[in-house]
Amino acid sequence: SVPDPITGEEISTAQFEGERAFLWTSFYTSCPDGVCPALILRLRRVQEVAAEEGFGDEAAFLPLTFDPERDTAEVLREYASQRGVDLDAGNWHFLRPESYEAGQELMEEEFGLVIEKAPADQYESLEYAFPHYNLILLVNKQGVVERAYPNGATVDVERVVEDFETVVTA
Repeated sequence: SVPDPITGEEISTAQFEGERAFLWTSFYTSCPDGVCPALILRLRRVQEVAAEEGFGDEAAFLPLTFDPERDTAEVLREYASQRGVDLDAGNWHFLRPESYEAGQELMEEEFGLVIEKAPADQYESLEYAFPHYNLILLVNKQGVVERAYPNGATVDVERVVEDFETVVTA
């Protein structure tokens, strides 16, 4: 379970089993190179199509920040607004671990991914940055990963949309 600081809920992937397919990715809002906004764009586009096609209630979007120190509820709310995310749809949950250390532990234990702050000397406005895994996971209603997009920021947006729709409507 990971907190959604905007809704105040604890979110667990288990709560969607049997009810919703979901897309998961990891990101941080102060990403300096465009990878994270590209990941969020793909989830947002699927959210948009799900609403248009009438399967928004069968979908969930679970982007996980690994920078809880900077990504507060207020920052995430503003980021959602900038990125065109519909927080009122009830199917988008920004997941924010309680601490950086909790995020590191979660990423390593659940996904086998190591998160480490790195000096951001090349970026004037950032003290630290993170490596990117650039991963999007598409999980079906039974909790099984149907697709992994290891180059999530560059995978064709419509491919993600079509794959998600196929998994939801199958």
